[in-house]
Amino acid sequence: MTKIISWIAMLVIGVLVILFAVSNRTEVVLDIWPLPFQLPVPFYAPVLAAAFLGFVGGAIVAWFSAGAVRRRARTASRKANDLEKDLENLKDKIAELDGAKKQKSEA
Repeated sequence: MTKIISWIAMLVIGVLVILFAVSNRTEVVLDIWPLPFQLPVPFYAPVLAAAFLGFVGGAIVAWFSAGAVRRRARTASRKANDLEKDLENLKDKIAELDGAKKQKSEA
């Protein structure tokens, strides 16, 4: 259900971005201050570029801030796997000892 909702949300956002781009095709001149260049571009281009760069920057910050949580999760997963292996080994040893005990009592 959440996958359907996320697809619908992405579709709505995509339509809004397309409508914004179509509605704002007027050219503006970008003057990059320290450089002597002037670049005429449609108005929507710098706006969408700034939004995209903000999204990427936020994703990078979120990725690095969640690093400690991911590290703890990896450590806990390794520990759980090791404990499961130890449990299987102990079960095998118990089965061997039970088998040896039964053979001893039968003899």
